Amino acid sequence: MNFLNRIIFIPFLIFFLCGCPAKEKIAIEKIVPTRMGAGIKLSRPVAIESICVKDGNQLVFQKNIGEKLDTFLVDFIWEKGKRYTFEVKSVNGTLISQSSPFDTPLAFEIAEDTLGKPRGEVDVAEINEWSKKLYEDVDISTRGKIGVGGFDQTVRVYDRRGRLIWKHKIPTGVVRCVRFSPTGDYLFAGEASPDGNIYCFCAKTGKLCWKYGAVNDVGASSATYYGHQPKICSIVCVGERIYVSAARNREDYITIGSRKVKYWPKRGVIYALDLKTGELLWKFPATGSMDTSPLKVSVDASGRYLTFGGWGGSADGRIRQKYPENTLYLLDAINGALIWRYSVPPVEKHGFQSISIGGNSHISPNGKYVACCSSDGRFFLFDMAKSVEKKMPHLIYKKAISTPIKVSGIPIYAYGGKVFVDDEGSAFLTIGRTYVAPAGKGMASTPDVKHPSENSIIKLDRDGNTSWLWPAKGPIETPVFSKNGRYLVVAMCHNYVERSNEMAGIYCFDLKRQGGGADKLIWYYRMEGLGLACGISPCGKYIGAIEGPVDIDPRREYQNIVGKHRVCILS
Repeated sequence: MNFLNRIIFIPFLIFFLCGCPAKEKIAIEKIVPTRMGAGIKLSRPVAIESICVKDGNQLVFQKNIGEKLDTFLVDFIWEKGKRYTFEVKSVNGTLISQSSPFDTPLAFEIAEDTLGKPRGEVDVAEINEWSKKLYEDVDISTRGKIGVGGFDQTVRVYDRRGRLIWKHKIPTGVVRCVRFSPTGDYLFAGEASPDGNIYCFCAKTGKLCWKYGAVNDVGASSATYYGHQPKICSIVCVGERIYVSAARNREDYITIGSRKVKYWPKRGVIYALDLKTGELLWKFPATGSMDTSPLKVSVDASGRYLTFGGWGGSADGRIRQKYPENTLYLLDAINGALIWRYSVPPVEKHGFQSISIGGNSHISPNGKYVACCSSDGRFFLFDMAKSVEKKMPHLIYKKAISTPIKVSGIPIYAYGGKVFVDDEGSAFLTIGRTYVAPAGKGMASTPDVKHPSENSIIKLDRDGNTSWLWPAKGPIETPVFSKNGRYLVVAMCHNYVERSNEMAGIYCFDLKRQGGGADKLIWYYRMEGLGLACGISPCGKYIGAIEGPVDIDPRREYQNIVGKHRVCILS
């Protein structure tokens, strides 16, 4: 036998004597305490028959599984400081592992999936610019399905284990928002595209049930950039109706003296549609469109009232609007009639000639209160019953939350953010990024320091007193609450003033905990890129989150992109 044949023969001899390589031994790799029990991670998927959890000899949890899994949750009430024994019975035998002492709930990743390349002329976010670039959305149904609207032109639906059920690619544009119907039978998706469609899908199969285009009301656009195309801004489902706001921006110029100054005229409209058929029930205004953008609509749980605020279109107060951007509007949600409007005049200091309400308004679930926050950081709470009775707003109180200030001669302010009001009139609001005030334009393009109130969550009681405050290190994106109001989850992207994304990720608060905001924060899930959006299941158990990439090198001639474009499911 020559040398070459010996080399070939020896591996075959070893294979014959030893047999096939043995499969990796299955083990319990990780046991993580969660808000509702524990998360378990195995070394590889295996067919699991059952699992039980014991406290000493006492059985605290037992369940038949009957699936091939490597990651799963078990629900039980655990006690701080205790160790628990986990027994996983599989077709390969029983795995037994004792946990470390349970101390505090942690984030547990159930699954993740990579999202596609963004479309619509969207680039990666820059660490020294305020925009996160990808304005995507995620929602979770009462049946545990996770819906994702992505800038890769795709709507996706996953099950609670992270398995893709179906996906639908829109012809062009980007998907901006998704929302499940109250029963979880339908998923609605809104796009920014030449047609500005809202789509209704069967949540189980992905079958397209109907679509409705906003282009006929907000006007067509030849722009290829999604931000200047007709777009669906927000979706709310109540009962058998769906309420939708749509808008379009375009670029134009206004003459000021001898100068031409760029601004963005708006066209906006609000629809009430039949949830199952897409039939138009009413629109506001009944004819034509508004000359402002209704970024968000809010409807009470019984579907009686609808509120929204104006955003943009006045060229900083230089153009007189029929539907002013500095106004809160209340409609009859049954027929679309205007009940009243409330205008918030700008504080004419630091160059403010106009302000917006934008997406910063909300009606309490029981319909007793309506609240809003202006872009310059002033909060307003109204009594709904007295307002409707007199068909004029009845203000309970107003409060300046974030006051513009000067730093080194440059006026700065923290943007008024999202507002939520509960059935007792207590309010949660977020204050956003720091910007240079209008009077500082030309003095600085971006602030050198942050405003003291920037990037914070504030809880106010019915009388406007601050119950607690949480100062965040970065911008708070898409705050969402569980249905019972116990859990608050927020995504966080980068701080462009400090040029940092070290704080990026998902934050979960237990609002029943005593103490301030820091005491209520129960866990933080770090993301390498940016936390773009999040959603929480009505029961509070499942959390969906979207991560996006960011270029962390502020120099234009270099790039250092970190983070993935992905969706993950947490508990």
